[in-house]
Amino acid sequence: MVDEIVRVAIVGGGRTGAPVLEALLSVPYIHVVGVADRDSDSPGAVMAREHGIFYTEHADVLGAKADDIDLIVEVSGDPSVKPALKDAFRSQGNNDTIIVHDLVARLLMSLANRTDRLVPSLHPHDRGVG
Repeated sequence: MVDEIVRVAIVGGGRTGAPVLEALLSVPYIHVVGVADRDSDSPGAVMAREHGIFYTEHADVLGAKADDIDLIVEVSGDPSVKPALKDAFRSQGNNDTIIVHDLVARLLMSLANRTDRLVPSLHPHDRGVG
C-alpha cells in the first residue's frame, strides 16, 4: 500500500516562506516540488537548493509543473503573483492545484508552533479569493 503524498510548491522564500519550507521538509507525507522567489539569495531559495529542490526566480515557471503540484503556498507578498499563477494553471487546463492563502499558511504555522497567538501577517493586503 502506498501512503498518500501531498506535493507542495512555495512561492516566496522570505520571512514567511522559509519557515513554512523548513516545517514542510520535516513531514514525511509532503514532497516539496519547488520554490519560487525573485531573490535567489533568500533563505527559502538557499534552503531549496541545499535540499535539491527545484528553484526558480519566476513563480509562473511553476505553472509548467502544475500537474505535479497539489497545492502552492503563496506567500510572496506580491499581489500580482496569485492571478498570474491562476492564469498559468488555467492555460494548461489545470483546475486542481490549490493556491493556499497567506492567512491559511499563518494559521498552520501557529498551530505547528503551538503558539497562543496567530503568527502576524507580513502581507496584510492579501485578502479574499482574488
